[in-house]
Amino acid sequence: MIETRGEVRLLVERGNTEWCSLTGRRRRSAVVVYPRRACLTPAPHSLAMAKNSLRDKLEGDELDLSMMSIAEVPVKEIAALPRATKIDLSSNQLTSLPSSFAQNLGNIVHLDLGSNKIKEIPSNFFKLKKLKHLDLYNNQLTDLPLSFCQLPSLKWLDLKGNPLNPTLRKVAGDCLNQKECEAAARNVIAHLKKLQTQMETERQEKLQKEKEKAEARARAEELREAKKKAEKKAAKEKRKAEVRAQLESQKAKTNGMANTEKQYSVVPKPAKPQLKQKKAVTKGRWSLLGWINLLLFLCLLGAGGTCLYIYTDGDLSHNGVSAALPRITNNANLLANLTLEALQLKNLQQTAQIVSATITETATYLWVELQEHTTDLNVYVEPAVEMMLAAWAWLRENTILCYNWIVDNIDWNSIMQAVKETMLFFYEQYLVICEELSRNKALMSLVATIQPYYEVIVERLGTLWGFVWEQLLITVNYVQEQCPGVLESVKGHAAAVKQSIEGLVK
Repeated sequence: MIETRGEVRLLVERGNTEWCSLTGRRRRSAVVVYPRRACLTPAPHSLAMAKNSLRDKLEGDELDLSMMSIAEVPVKEIAALPRATKIDLSSNQLTSLPSSFAQNLGNIVHLDLGSNKIKEIPSNFFKLKKLKHLDLYNNQLTDLPLSFCQLPSLKWLDLKGNPLNPTLRKVAGDCLNQKECEAAARNVIAHLKKLQTQMETERQEKLQKEKEKAEARARAEELREAKKKAEKKAAKEKRKAEVRAQLESQKAKTNGMANTEKQYSVVPKPAKPQLKQKKAVTKGRWSLLGWINLLLFLCLLGAGGTCLYIYTDGDLSHNGVSAALPRITNNANLLANLTLEALQLKNLQQTAQIVSATITETATYLWVELQEHTTDLNVYVEPAVEMMLAAWAWLRENTILCYNWIVDNIDWNSIMQAVKETMLFFYEQYLVICEELSRNKALMSLVATIQPYYEVIVERLGTLWGFVWEQLLITVNYVQEQCPGVLESVKGHAAAVKQSIEGLVK
């Protein structure tokens, strides 16, 4: 007879080679010995264990699967026996527990896993909410998962005979009696809770430090951006001061008022940094959008040059442009004031009413003319007209709403002031460019070479314009002569189409 923890095992010899075990369990301080149903010495467990064979090993709420050389827990078969709340899997060949163990066997109260080769406990073991008694004696555990502390009902724990880390071994104790095993359960859970709290605190501190570092980097980036903006603004102000100083100097020289020259704090131009030679990049063909933008730029440039030519009476020298500047400024201010006045709500409403009345009269006239030549088309056109009227009413209402929002939220005075400042800036840059070009001897010699041919070029352009105008007049005369015949042909085709439509409708 061999006595172990809480058990009495009797080994009876049968023959020379076979051994059977008789197991007795202490119940209410009395030892009851009962024989096993069969002599269990199977080959390494055929884990396809039938449900009926497990039911044979169930007595009340106790399921005894000890000493069966089991290498893998038959979770599905055990889950099919919901009455089994006390399971003995001791003295087998288990090396681990599947994750489905705790997920499907949540009704276990008493679990004996002693004398196996289990190396770790699954992290979801805490799902055994009803577990009170856990025997892990003589396994290969070195540590327990932190989630182990979430077993709310655990009252008894034996970790003896495991290669635990020194701290956990000291907390678990020896578990030589009932009181020590109960203390082991309390102490291990408290220890793991403390470790979990410490790890959570460290994680929060780490996150806080990372957050502070990110904020510090963001502040440093903002400071760098602010510094760059300040440097750009200072450079811009410096360039403006230089341009103003040059303009005042030129104005004083022109008007003989050098003594009253306004003093500006001019900072000498910094030396231009030598630009690194960039590698030549082969450009592909221009896209349609590029050509359109180029055309718009050339049109804008031509319109600006034409206006400047008109205002200066053909004198594009520095003196001529300076003399024309007051007229250009006055006309620009007048145009801005007229624009602001035209954008007033009252004027816009009046303009809209005039345009609407004109469109209505034109549409009515066209409609009458169309009906005169094609008879009555109301049957076919009235639905389309109603839809167009509804769309026009919607467009008009939303246009008024947009205009009201623009009037209430946009400061036109600020916009016009910004436009004026922009025009002044471009004019100043134009004067600087003119001065720089006048110093270019090669360009001046080219202009002097071309100037004798100026009258010839103007004469050729006039001839070309006369030819274009003549062709335009010929085209207009042709349209006036041929238009009546074309209208008669259109009327005939429209009448034929109408008859065809009426025939189809009938």
